[in-house]
Amino acid sequence: MMELGDIVMVDHPRHPFNGCVGKVVGRRGNRTPDDMWILIYFASKMRSYLVPESILCLQKEEPAPSGKAMH
Repeated sequence: MMELGDIVMVDHPRHPFNGCVGKVVGRRGNRTPDDMWILIYFASKMRSYLVPESILCLQKEEPAPSGKAMH
């Protein structure tokens, strides 16, 4: 199950957002008994959309830079 704040990517070739990466900001009930609607914020589109959990895949988070922040 995906948690709030997880970074995910739409992974279905026929979905219009295929390949788009977003952040999980909510869950909105069941689409089918074993597939939940997930509310995803896509920064590239500056909007949130409901997407079925079955077509999402988790993205590995990039490690934060260590040491001093670069300016």
